Amino acid sequence: MSSTEIVTLIASIIALIGSIVSLFISTRLAIWKERRQLRWSKELERFFQLEELAGDLVEDLGGYRPLPEDRTELAGKFDTLGRAAGRFARYPEVRQAIWALRNTLDRMFVAKRDSEDDREIRGELDPAFRKLLEACDKALDRKRRSV
Repeated sequence: MSSTEIVTLIASIIALIGSIVSLFISTRLAIWKERRQLRWSKELERFFQLEELAGDLVEDLGGYRPLPEDRTELAGKFDTLGRAAGRFARYPEVRQAIWALRNTLDRMFVAKRDSEDDREIRGELDPAFRKLLEACDKALDRKRRSV
């Protein structure tokens, strides 16, 4: 074997090793990026579900419709919102906003159930909901357009 053939063989082996290392690294980076994107999309889904649940409860209790006779669905929503504070413990502002909204919703429920004057509580409902939305937006670092 001549020296040029040995040099060519060594160069091709180095190129092969470089290609294998490059393929390994790019595969690892792609998997890491995909996992990160999957975690982020699940996190976004959790926030959207929270916003939807809070909006449903605000509409159910903040509207002028009477409370339903069968309140199991409403109780389930209340329970889910209450447990959401624990699931969002990583975001203190979101957690606090959930507690504040839950408190306002509880007082609104009692006022509607007991046929009390609910104007004061009704005035607190929308700001508490907006505060939750703002806390979610801040946690997700997204900008909300003026509505």
